[in-house]
Amino acid sequence: MKIDINNNFTYTNKVNKNIDIYIFVMCSDIKKHIEITQKLLKLEPFPKKMFSDINIKTNFEKVIYTDKNEILFVGLNSKKDNCNNENLYNTFGNLGKRMHNSNKKIFIQLVGNDLNILKNEVTSYILGFYKFNDFKTNKQKDNTQTFFYHKNTKLESTIEKFIYEGIVQNEIRSLINTPANILTADKYSKYIKKNIAKDVKFKVLDENKLKKLGCNLILGVNQGSSNKAMMVILEYKHNCKSTKEKPIALIGKGVMFDSGGYNIKGGNFSDMKNDMTGSAIVYAIFKLLSKYKIDGHFIGFLPLVENMVDANAIRPGDILKSYSGKTVEIIDTDAEGRLIMADALSYSQNYNPYLCIDIATLTGQVTSIFGSKASVVMGNNNKYIQKMINAGKDNNEKIWELPMWQEYIDLTHSNIADLKNYTYEARAGTIMAGAFLSNFIPHNVNWLHLDIAGTDNLTSNTGTRSYGATGETLRTLFHFIRNFEKEVYQK
Repeated sequence: MKIDINNNFTYTNKVNKNIDIYIFVMCSDIKKHIEITQKLLKLEPFPKKMFSDINIKTNFEKVIYTDKNEILFVGLNSKKDNCNNENLYNTFGNLGKRMHNSNKKIFIQLVGNDLNILKNEVTSYILGFYKFNDFKTNKQKDNTQTFFYHKNTKLESTIEKFIYEGIVQNEIRSLINTPANILTADKYSKYIKKNIAKDVKFKVLDENKLKKLGCNLILGVNQGSSNKAMMVILEYKHNCKSTKEKPIALIGKGVMFDSGGYNIKGGNFSDMKNDMTGSAIVYAIFKLLSKYKIDGHFIGFLPLVENMVDANAIRPGDILKSYSGKTVEIIDTDAEGRLIMADALSYSQNYNPYLCIDIATLTGQVTSIFGSKASVVMGNNNKYIQKMINAGKDNNEKIWELPMWQEYIDLTHSNIADLKNYTYEARAGTIMAGAFLSNFIPHNVNWLHLDIAGTDNLTSNTGTRSYGATGETLRTLFHFIRNFEKEVYQK
């Protein structure tokens, strides 16, 4: 299987004369900026009348046509701090969306020298540019080429990495958008093996190995499917100071399609092909770790299943024994994500992690709390929770903490088994999913849980993104890891 990835994005510190559209985003000193642009493009001074209708107190656009190209000025109003991270992120995203399929050579000047803002400008443009049409029979190749201009040549390598971030996020958006009849667990694992970086170790626990290990929660969810369950394990090490250095474990939910099982979903659930988003994000994290050559030790766990209905499928009321040894009463077969994540979290203890982070499209109820505007974070370490929230702010991805009080954890206990996977009386569905997972965290391990079921998918072409998978939370999670300061390791 091949994913169609547009990578016609390049850094430049030179002004190419063979450009169709020049784009300049301006925040303040509009007049001065226009004069600089004239010199940069070696143009005759623009007549003052061309800009007489510009009101610098409001956002504006101005297009100037020459004999060979067009010049687009995009002005953000001159109010204090208006040229901030979020506004520039949205502006560049909109520009990327507009330039898609233009088949033009685009020159766009990056604004400022702040690396975090530059990262958001580059990635947002690339994310805005994305559109999924891999299965259109009459699609035409998009030959649009974009050159990101910044005069500081010392930033070339950094900006090229930012470009790679955007391209990788678009790659997993296409994976997530691919329907489950084409992207089965087996094909998905083979795709990962083929496309993961060479310095990342790849391993698969197939169905037989999962049975021997006793990963019965993963196997149970997959019982109704004709496709085999498996767990992909990725491992990356770089500049580890000690062979005993504890890794960061990343667990990504990989439900290739979720029908809900016998608790079948109501209404339209054709978007349930995206229930493997967490696993795609973990896969992308390892590509970025390799690209940036991040120091440390990282393990990724991708449990891959399909939650279907047939005579072999698990039923409400069934009891399964997990990898941890704890028994779980199945109350709701549509609460399947927490089951496979529980086995993967428990299995991670074999690698003695310092920190476990799981990421999943876990609960539909999260959309009742935030709609599509924010993801949820929960966990057992307040400092790391706040760092994750701050990483979200830096990357224009909103994340909010929900509580996980002992009262919620107590409600995960079953009368006839150790635990139950759903609690109707609690109602707090998003919190209860996190509370259930807390029972499977390796002893004395720091843990963060990300529920991205609200931000993973768009149902329309609104804002700076097109319909379908967003890949959101990838950049937040990666930069959280990148800036993570390991504190205490056993010697």
